[in-house]
Amino acid sequence: MTPPGQGRPPGRPPAGAPAQFLVRAVAVITGLVLLLIVDVRGVVFYIAWTLIVLALATEALATLVYWRRSRRG
Repeated sequence: MTPPGQGRPPGRPPAGAPAQFLVRAVAVITGLVLLLIVDVRGVVFYIAWTLIVLALATEALATLVYWRRSRRG
């Protein structure tokens, strides 16, 4: 463990999953549960698909931003 005030060493990833990853995972799981287990119809069907698509789209965008920043050096 690093002493207080020094932060974590450079180049090491933070411990645990980032909050935005957990939010996306919950959105995808919720959407899949609604579609596969609950067998929703109507507006809830579109809400389930919206959760899944938004989670995947934001993950793709975050990956693109990370990739571009890492290429800059």
